[in-house]
Amino acid sequence: MDIKKKTPVNLGLFGHIDSGKTAIAEVLSEIISTAGIDAHPQSKERGITIDLGFTSFILDNFLVTLVDAPGHADLLKISASSIEIIDVALIVIDINKGPQIQTGEHLVMIESLGIEEIIVILNKTDLFKGNIEDQINNTRKFFDSTSFGPNIPIYAVSSKEKTGFESLKAGILKKINTLELKRAYDEDIIIPIDHHFKVKGIGSVLTGTIVSGIVHLGDQLSILPINVKGRLKNIQIFHENVDSAEAGHRVGLNMKNIDVNNIYRGCYATNNINVFEYCTIANVKVKKSEIFKPKINFGTQLHITIGMATSVGKIYPYVERDDKRIRKSISAEQTEFNAIIWFNEKVLMRKKRNIMLLSRLDLPPTTLRILGSAKLIQILDKPPILYKYKTKIGKITNPNHSQGIICTGLARSVEGARKIVGRELESPFTKIKDTFGTKGAVIVGVEKEKAEVQKNDPVILKELRSFKLKNI
Repeated sequence: MDIKKKTPVNLGLFGHIDSGKTAIAEVLSEIISTAGIDAHPQSKERGITIDLGFTSFILDNFLVTLVDAPGHADLLKISASSIEIIDVALIVIDINKGPQIQTGEHLVMIESLGIEEIIVILNKTDLFKGNIEDQINNTRKFFDSTSFGPNIPIYAVSSKEKTGFESLKAGILKKINTLELKRAYDEDIIIPIDHHFKVKGIGSVLTGTIVSGIVHLGDQLSILPINVKGRLKNIQIFHENVDSAEAGHRVGLNMKNIDVNNIYRGCYATNNINVFEYCTIANVKVKKSEIFKPKINFGTQLHITIGMATSVGKIYPYVERDDKRIRKSISAEQTEFNAIIWFNEKVLMRKKRNIMLLSRLDLPPTTLRILGSAKLIQILDKPPILYKYKTKIGKITNPNHSQGIICTGLARSVEGARKIVGRELESPFTKIKDTFGTKGAVIVGVEKEKAEVQKNDPVILKELRSFKLKNI
């Protein structure tokens, strides 16, 4: 079989821990990669998937790659790292338990990063005592509360008894036949590296999925961000030697002059380092999940996933008024806002794919921790100037003076009082109209001339002051 004649399509397996993702991959798969089926030693020790697994099978004219993502709550950022390379998400649910916490997290994650096509797999039907059709309908009701809606394909299987898989394969084929797989063949080579190792007698091997471009034997590629170069000695697509591979293919690259000890997940192989840029401070537009409820304060710490790498940083939300960025906190109801993200260390970004996943992995795993996504507006070369309101509270000392309503406490001297004349006040007051006397008292306006104003009523003045952002 000439594997290059098959159209590559990449499916991600997501779901709560113990839903049976890896078992489903085992039943479907015909070709196992070096990093396939819980290859990591700790996976076998702990009995869970702890790293990305890659397997493949042929379906009609397609080479289908399965990317098995961990379901354990502590490994969410590893699951997030797979989103960049997949075309369709397979959501695996234990039919006996229904959707669980990490089911919801994974759905928010794939939605936030732009995956629109999903297939739902209800696994473990061999243990299910109820009516399967009723459970399928219940699952549709659950998805009706999500952006994916109720009319998604759902298949019931038993990975233990290997039943239901013919229907599942037919459903997968139907889905991928509807995809518009727009691969960037004519663009620069970009390959996010997911695994790396040495093979005795062969040398350094890097594996990854080509997201753009075409690689050929003999190509010279740079590895970022470690800034080393190597030549391609051999290319494999699932153990088959090829002389070239294109966008969409998962490949193994045998490279000369590369030390795998310096490489990590989050590195890229490319023929053009200028398609990337480095960033420490970014101005972003955030799209927050409607079901993420914690308040986002100015300076909240986040985990930020870009491609296959997750970094730590802080977020500084702001609202823009009259060309001024004014600091603010974000309530549960607000779903879109601007912010500055300040990374703890310099991060690597692709210029054409600048969507970031924002998470609060410090929250308990029993709560939804995916905040949403952020789109890069601009990389900043220095800390920006922001503004904040300083609140002063005065009080009414004479509401019935012949010259007007007298307020004290907003200024300490007549010079200070002159500086705040004309400033806006919080309702029911309007603004500071004039000074009064020599000790900092002022005359204030009120929204309605006959409004009841009492002695000692508070008068609130918010002053806008600039400050240079510091990564607190």
